[in-house]
Amino acid sequence: MKSVLSLLILIGLATPIFALHEIDHRFTVLGHVRDGQGVAKAGIVVTLEHKGGVKQRATTNSSGYYESVFHLHDEDLGDEIIVTAGAEVKRIVTVFELGNKQSVRQGQVDFGAQGKESPALYYWLGGGGVLLLCAAIYFSLIKKKKQVVKKEKRKK
Repeated sequence: MKSVLSLLILIGLATPIFALHEIDHRFTVLGHVRDGQGVAKAGIVVTLEHKGGVKQRATTNSSGYYESVFHLHDEDLGDEIIVTAGAEVKRIVTVFELGNKQSVRQGQVDFGAQGKESPALYYWLGGGGVLLLCAAIYFSLIKKKKQVVKKEKRKK
């Protein structure tokens, strides 16, 4: 048991540490890449370029989602970021409240048709799954309790 605990601690210490800039020094560009029918395109390389030649690349996940974080300051308000996915190029202007050190600074750039999936549907399905699990546990406990009561009655 002690060796397992030591191994878990060692693995935890070996994981890379990830740090971000302060919230008022970062601007996140995020979005989805989809085809003309709204189907997510996975594995697409999205290139993002801020003035001065600062380039970043992000790759879409299985949902077609990408995200990239730039280190920007208040003086970068209104700057343009060029976002390229495949042959399609879009531009976004950095918009945020000057001096606000609490709100997230971000902009969204989507490519392709609007997605067909509905986030609300996933919430309902997830919530329904939790309710079904709770109901199954509840009824199994009631069934078990009834079995115990029947066994006790037989003993008497």
